[in-house]
Amino acid sequence: MKTRSIVPDVKIYSFHSKSGMDLQSLIKALRNHNLGIRWRAALALGEIGEPALKPLIKALKDEDKDIQWLAGIALARIGEAAIPHLIRAMTEKDYDVRWRATIILAKFGEAAVRPLIDLLKEKDSDLRWHSALTLALIGKPAVRPLIKALKDKDWFVRVRAAWALGEIGDSSAVEPLIQSVNDQDWYVRWSAADALGKIGDKNAITTLIAALKEPDSFVQVPATWALGKLGDKKAVDALIQSLRSSDWYVRWGAIEALGKIGDSRALEHLKKALEDKDEYVRTAAEEAIELILS
Repeated sequence: MKTRSIVPDVKIYSFHSKSGMDLQSLIKALRNHNLGIRWRAALALGEIGEPALKPLIKALKDEDKDIQWLAGIALARIGEAAIPHLIRAMTEKDYDVRWRATIILAKFGEAAVRPLIDLLKEKDSDLRWHSALTLALIGKPAVRPLIKALKDKDWFVRVRAAWALGEIGDSSAVEPLIQSVNDQDWYVRWSAADALGKIGDKNAITTLIAALKEPDSFVQVPATWALGKLGDKKAVDALIQSLRSSDWYVRWGAIEALGKIGDSRALEHLKKALEDKDEYVRTAAEEAIELILS
């Protein structure tokens, strides 16, 4: 894999050879007051390659944000050999280090996908979130492994996989996500419904309408959001039925969706919702009526 495209196209100076600097001297040069020297030191460290990995990972943990940034540039230039070290950096307690490693790993694309999928299985929920975020940033190369992860035995892996697929927005994930709306775990069903709304494929409408009949409001509500985003009038009747729910959260979600769809058939029902016992529902009804009439 070529790594030159990972950083800006800047002329590479043989900084270390011209100046006679060794590895440690280049690391120290990252702290130089002169930005040009710091920049060229980072590029030179990237050119040195694997011998520079450990000191650069250490520099990634530096308190100085500029040092972290320059170390990131150098690690990106080293290439795929840096991936295992960056994966380990994602387990650091320091949030900034995790975030920096996330951004750098995303630039490696497909080469980083497998170890990131493995991280979705970790017990640390923040680590799982950073892994899912990195996979979402990688995009299309991560889609097939994420679809496979929707069938993982652990619910938290399936949840993060569904979230990442929604962020990527690839239509090939629609059918697998439709199946996940029927997952045994409510959180997975919630995540799958939400992801389908983000992707915006109307093939999901029938499944999302069926999800409105789920007994759990934490599945019904993301289904209302998704149907609102899709904006298809086929969902109007089912959403009107959801206005009868005893859960204010479901009624609120259905009202918001009806406002976005904009079908005048909902007006009569929305006017009744102006007298709802819940303030949030009443406010949502006012806004939805205004949207439909505008």
